[in-house]
Amino acid sequence: MTTTPRILIAPGPYKECLDSFRVAQAIERGVREIYPDAVISVRPLCDGGSGIARVLTEVTGGQLKKVSVLGPLCRPIEASFGILGDGHTAVIESASAAGLALVPKAERHPLKTTTYGVGQLICEAVKAGATRIILGCGDSGTNDCGIGCAAACGVKFYGADGMIEKPTGGDLQTLVGFDSTEAESRMAGIEFIVACNLTSILCGREGTSRVYGPQKGATQQQVEALEKGVRHFVDLVFTQRGLDMSFVPGAGRAGGLAASLYGFFRAKLRYSIDVVDEYVQLDQFLKQTDLVLTGEGQIDDRTATGKVACGVALKAKRYGLPVVAIVGRISDDHEDIFYNGIDAIECIAEGPTTLECSMQNAETLIQRAAGRVMRFVFKVHNSTYLKS
Repeated sequence: MTTTPRILIAPGPYKECLDSFRVAQAIERGVREIYPDAVISVRPLCDGGSGIARVLTEVTGGQLKKVSVLGPLCRPIEASFGILGDGHTAVIESASAAGLALVPKAERHPLKTTTYGVGQLICEAVKAGATRIILGCGDSGTNDCGIGCAAACGVKFYGADGMIEKPTGGDLQTLVGFDSTEAESRMAGIEFIVACNLTSILCGREGTSRVYGPQKGATQQQVEALEKGVRHFVDLVFTQRGLDMSFVPGAGRAGGLAASLYGFFRAKLRYSIDVVDEYVQLDQFLKQTDLVLTGEGQIDDRTATGKVACGVALKAKRYGLPVVAIVGRISDDHEDIFYNGIDAIECIAEGPTTLECSMQNAETLIQRAAGRVMRFVFKVHNSTYLKS
């Protein structure tokens, strides 16, 4: 480590609590308390969920545009999409129009939510001149396989009683057919890139309904109904198009939203950290860094499957850099992260507390946690024993 430490702060968001910008700012304050003269680079990141539009528009000098769309419960909300600095690439985060944070806890029922508003954002981006759309899939409150989104883009879905105008997760089981001719014509010439977690699939024990349905409010009975609906939709697409999406890597992301983008609009499904890094270009910072501080709301067995903390850590390991993750919560099944670049974890919780209390005081707690990390770094950095 150089005399004045060079530190890269590159966290993801604390979901349903703080975006990555506020997390990064809190970490920086904690570092400055201990190392006022540290050379700090701040790069807020995201994994395809909340924040991807802001991250990419800011780093490219683009612009966010606000529009009115229907939220996951089909109520009007204000959402946004970004036009990047090149003028023809749009970035959309599904969470802006169909995120779990938009669904009150008492109304979380993924059989009743829809991605229709995401499709409306896509249409608005095309109207604004976008020929390339990056769509971040994550943090969703939906499990409709993206049929709501596809419907807003012009795909016609039919049930026994006729066309379903704004389909939800509960409509998957009753579909009898679809017509995507109009939508494909409308989206001709548009390149779709889905920033997602490629370990997420549609069907089975590790499928989107069983893994994420309970987080979105589904009971066990509802999870099975969602799984049945997803499988029916997969069978229908196979029957009409000869395309089997059951285990396509990434297709299960955002309750299967990625599946419709892949199936109807030939979207390319890519790891979100790689998509984001094309613009953020972490390597140029890592080459001039001594220590990396990253983090996210919860470290668990899925952190190593394409989320921000391990995505950053693996890149840092190319340069032999130590990586510390500052997190809101540590799950029992987190051991894989130590084989995926992270060297140490610091939890923000101070003594026995509730999740609600931690979330309410997250910025202060993150700042303190960063300070604790830096006190140790300061001790090691200035150790006479280690320098001898």
